[in-house]
Amino acid sequence: MSEELPGPVSEIPRIDGSRTRPAFQVCTMQEDHLIPKENQIFVWIESNVPQGSMKQSHLWLPELCPEAESVEWFSFRADRWNEFSRRYRSKLSNMQELCEKLRCLAHQSLLTLVYRRGTPACNIAIIIEKNLVQLECQHRWEAGLMIGGYTSPVKSEIEALGGLWFNNHKTWMMPDEKSWRSIINLLPGDF
Repeated sequence: MSEELPGPVSEIPRIDGSRTRPAFQVCTMQEDHLIPKENQIFVWIESNVPQGSMKQSHLWLPELCPEAESVEWFSFRADRWNEFSRRYRSKLSNMQELCEKLRCLAHQSLLTLVYRRGTPACNIAIIIEKNLVQLECQHRWEAGLMIGGYTSPVKSEIEALGGLWFNNHKTWMMPDEKSWRSIINLLPGDF
């Protein structure tokens, strides 16, 4: 690995004495649109980073990049997107430790996955972003922080509290018990 990633983030104490994890934040951004913000970690996703583009504070993880032959075959053609995405997700499933470290980084500050080629909907970074959201949802699922049923009336409240949609289980995953209870109290019936 070219950069040493920090380990799992610990829980943060709240004023009321309870403990919580920081918000999970991950996004993708095309290289030409980078706008550095405070508390932001940039991770370059593609195998060839142009000289001078990568700042000292940026991470580059070449082992996370798809194989050159696979990218060449894909050539960012929309008709090959689904197959390329499936193949790359398969590679990521074999890199759980590295993906888990990136998921933990997304708790420390905004994790921005930087890509050079492709469109906002069809690029290598978006596959990694979806994988990290999937990992985060799985952690929340295991902690029992799910909200199911008819949630449309409180969708904006769920999102404002850091809820993530876990597509595999068609349910919302909340970041901590306090946010989970806030939403449960807004909904009628048993959840």
